[in-house]
Amino acid sequence: MNHRLIILPQARADVQRNALWWATHHSSEQAARWLDAVQSQLESIAEFPESHSLAAENDDFAYEIREKRVGLGARPRYRAVFTLADDAIYVLAIRAAEQNRLTEDQVGFDA
Repeated sequence: MNHRLIILPQARADVQRNALWWATHHSSEQAARWLDAVQSQLESIAEFPESHSLAAENDDFAYEIREKRVGLGARPRYRAVFTLADDAIYVLAIRAAEQNRLTEDQVGFDA
């Protein structure tokens, strides 16, 4: 079953901030490749969202959150953190794997 994919404002801001980092520290071409890869990988969540693992922060949230690794290469270093509600998938944040744990107050989503 395909679900609607909704990328929340915080996650959109995360994508833009990370793409800018790629452009600054690598090149604008790599930033564009990163953006394309992340967008495609986010869209792929819609097919089988439950197949992705629970996020490390799951127990800290009032609702279930999952994650999918996104980015370039065989071992992407970014996490797309998302939740399911009804027939929709809400992408809450895009975080580098080494960033601190996500907290519910950073997300701005009411399940």
